[in-house]
Amino acid sequence: MNSLNTIASNIVRKLKEKQKTLSTAESCTGGLVASSITDIPGASKVFLGGVVVYATEMKKQILKIPDEVFHYGVISGEMAEAMAKAIKSITGSDYSIATTGNLGPDTMEGKPKGLIYVAVVTPSHVYVKELKLQGDRLSNKKEVALEALKLIVKVL
Repeated sequence: MNSLNTIASNIVRKLKEKQKTLSTAESCTGGLVASSITDIPGASKVFLGGVVVYATEMKKQILKIPDEVFHYGVISGEMAEAMAKAIKSITGSDYSIATTGNLGPDTMEGKPKGLIYVAVVTPSHVYVKELKLQGDRLSNKKEVALEALKLIVKVL
């Protein structure tokens, strides 16, 4: 069992114990967070669903992110927070996770490769974490998913 599976298993167990639910809104991780959760038997009892909003326009159309959030850029803590709040509202979940950032190899929005934001929204708080990763696209993607899962474990 790899570390993503171990942490995801822990999340599913804790959510079941608390009788709480989870949803995801992913950009740079392309569904890897949701996939990690749904790899765990029994996830259907706690995972309501998720969206991959990779293109900027999808963040507007699907999540209805307000225009003012885009002034910060899609690579921002504000965007991660808005995405997490939006999917929580859409699904009615108790908790939500969002990921957005630049996996590389090039600079985007004047922001360096490896600059990533993860947000977790709980029933009472919002947590946003900035990551500065140095790997290639695939290793960065896996690291972001791992960090997102670690963040929700911490708040559960």
